[in-house]
Amino acid sequence: MSGIFATSVAKILTMPKPLSQDEDAELAAFRARDARWLQLADAALSAAEKTIQALELAKEEQQRIRKQLKGNIEKYRRLERQRKTKKSG
Repeated sequence: MSGIFATSVAKILTMPKPLSQDEDAELAAFRARDARWLQLADAALSAAEKTIQALELAKEEQQRIRKQLKGNIEKYRRLERQRKTKKSG
């Protein structure tokens, strides 16, 4: 019987005590502040992700334009060579 009593007493002693109103209000304020920080972090991450995506798209477009310009330059070089061979031949 004393083992059961000791176990019951240990459970009662380790049970969480109800929060006082001050502690409850402080905890609510802490949670609200954390929620605001999470929202700010999400917004910053979202903005950063959008910036990264925009930079990737700009890079792809720049690469496309470079490829097109290189192709045009090579085409004009070929045309110039053809004109020179026609004039000399």
